[in-house]
Amino acid sequence: MRLYKAVLKEIPENLKPLLLMNILSAVATMSLVALVSTAANEGGTGQISGRLMLMFAITVTLYHVTHIYTLVTASRDTERLIHKLRTGLFDLIRRTDLVTIEKIGHAALQGVLTQDTQILAEVLPMVVIGFQQAVMLLFLAAYLAWLSPLACLLAFGLAGLTVAIRFSRVRALRIMMKAADDAEKRVFDALTELLHGFKEIRMNRMRADDVTSTLADASRESRTSSSLLKAQWGRNYAVIEAMLFSLVGIMVFVVPLWVAGFHAVILPATIAVLFISGPVSTVSFVTPLVTKAEMALENIEQIKERLFSAAKSASSEESELLEKTPRSIALKMAELSFRDEKGHSLFKVGPLNAEFCAGEITMITGGNGSGKSTLLRMLTGLIPLDSGSLLADRLELRTGQMQDYRNQFSAIFSDFHLSRRLTSIDETDQEKISMMLERFGMKDKVSVINGTFSTIDLSSGQRKRLALIVAELEDKPIIVLDEWAADQDPYFRGIFYEELLPDLKARGKIIISVTHDDRWFHLADRMYRMHEGQIDEPDGATQI
Repeated sequence: MRLYKAVLKEIPENLKPLLLMNILSAVATMSLVALVSTAANEGGTGQISGRLMLMFAITVTLYHVTHIYTLVTASRDTERLIHKLRTGLFDLIRRTDLVTIEKIGHAALQGVLTQDTQILAEVLPMVVIGFQQAVMLLFLAAYLAWLSPLACLLAFGLAGLTVAIRFSRVRALRIMMKAADDAEKRVFDALTELLHGFKEIRMNRMRADDVTSTLADASRESRTSSSLLKAQWGRNYAVIEAMLFSLVGIMVFVVPLWVAGFHAVILPATIAVLFISGPVSTVSFVTPLVTKAEMALENIEQIKERLFSAAKSASSEESELLEKTPRSIALKMAELSFRDEKGHSLFKVGPLNAEFCAGEITMITGGNGSGKSTLLRMLTGLIPLDSGSLLADRLELRTGQMQDYRNQFSAIFSDFHLSRRLTSIDETDQEKISMMLERFGMKDKVSVINGTFSTIDLSSGQRKRLALIVAELEDKPIIVLDEWAADQDPYFRGIFYEELLPDLKARGKIIISVTHDDRWFHLADRMYRMHEGQIDEPDGATQI
């Protein structure tokens, strides 16, 4: 059982105290049954025992304390388990290559980190309560057997049948849960497309109709699956409640026919059965929740295995440092193929031979889909090569040097993400920041307070300017600028090409700029033109 193994592995510290408290809670419950039965008999004589009242108060207090401890501890341990699972996944994601992340998909990763972990957070405390109630049933069974073995056999036979019916329907419920979960994921995927592609959808009525229709279909399917699941839950609950009420009827109408003198214990036996009904109902309720938690853990483990297999090779990439800051980097006969799930090649880049040197501006140009962004991903080590080599100072990089190699880059990709926190900078130079904000026309829009941008709710061009400020503050030896000037107005475009790039060159940086601005091609020391995954004319390039 995945759930048991996960709890035993991740949070074993409080299992023994929880077991002890569950036993004490069960003892308290059994004592309550005995006290209530005795008090009911004495009440028939018109007398109320102060001793019984005191014992009752003590027993209720014991039950309350043990129950509270169980619930609070279970809730804390559950959140601790969720935290360990999430942080483990965070670390694996951080160490995983880009290809694996893109194959798994953002929706699947977000689903595991939010939806599946939330299911565990909701279910695990209920599972602990179910276990507590199961322990309670064992003690109540012992008490009822002491009163009447036949009554115990009949009562727990029917109770066992109730739970068995619930278990027998778990498989059907699991299938329905899986269908409802899949339908919910399709809703999430369609909603992601609606929100992420809002501009394009807003500009095209047919596309908007198609996306909203797809979203409505997914929502309708989710509604149907969830309705069937909840209806089945309702039917199961009604059957179980009816069977539990039948327990009382058995004690009152059936057992006296078979057990001579049962009338003497019919009251405590009936009270015991009434106390049994609650735990049996709870155990029956928790049973499908365990299945739900198992499914969530299965999803988490599947994603974790895929991330781990990719991160395992990546962990060896942090074992070595580069001998020195590279003065040149290059791709040599580098190839990469994009494949579908069946392994069929969709698009191939390479073989590529390209070199980028310190103190030079290298520009990369080419049409959409020509492979420019893929070349950058290969060059920066974000994607492992299918074949060929990645070089630094004309020496092939070893696997253990890859992370230190990536650490040499400041990169602003076309699909860049700008963080408000300047986490990659050891000390923020307020004077330099102020100067650069003014240079980029951002001083009246953004400030830096405690290492954080005051806002990033800006236009794409403005956010790119902030990203370039971050790159300047990082002061790495290699800078990658993927279509940086595309979203800038003519004034800042001119500053970029005529001032910033020459300044970076004068400082001896390796500058790699993807651009379509042919007016400034003359600034390039070397130019690579991409076409259908190949470099057409390596102008100014040298043999590697």
